[in-house]
Amino acid sequence: MQKVYVLLWTLIAFLPVKGQINNLDSTLYKLMPDHVKLQYAGNIGMFSTGFGYRSPNQKWIGDFMYGFVPSSYANDPIHSLTLKGKYVPIDRSYPHTLQVDWLQVGLWFNYSFGDDYFLKLPSYYDSGYYYFSTAMNIGLTLGSEVRYKKWGLYYELGTTEKRTINYVKNAGSINFSEIWNIGIGLVYYLK
Repeated sequence: MQKVYVLLWTLIAFLPVKGQINNLDSTLYKLMPDHVKLQYAGNIGMFSTGFGYRSPNQKWIGDFMYGFVPSSYANDPIHSLTLKGKYVPIDRSYPHTLQVDWLQVGLWFNYSFGDDYFLKLPSYYDSGYYYFSTAMNIGLTLGSEVRYKKWGLYYELGTTEKRTINYVKNAGSINFSEIWNIGIGLVYYLK
């Protein structure tokens, strides 16, 4: 539970920054993230938090996130870092400061920390025992986001390269629906 509080305080720490910056052309303002996020599930941790940036044309989104899975859902707690990139091909603005990204297409890279995860196959495994790294994951997502004023709510339907490979190799024993995961999140826009 203490880890959840740390995640929440990380997000809260970003909230007052904009009010403390008077010059919008300052370097500090330009470096400040555009948004902060909280996410539940989605292949990057049971709970995730992070910050990100949107391009000036609002079509590209980049996020850096920390994910956590409590020990009650794994043998040991799992900590991970994720770098996400998304493209928004279909979006629309509506009256009363409502914005909808009807489609967000994304790619992410996730690294899990701990003794149970490796980038290179440890010597105690036979060559070919694992055909992929257990520490690094690559994922694809499709999703949407609805924003009203400074707040946004989003979902991401995604899969990982490992799930896709296992499906292709074992299509008869794995259902297509089993390779997908959904994540939902809340965004607060700082700029």
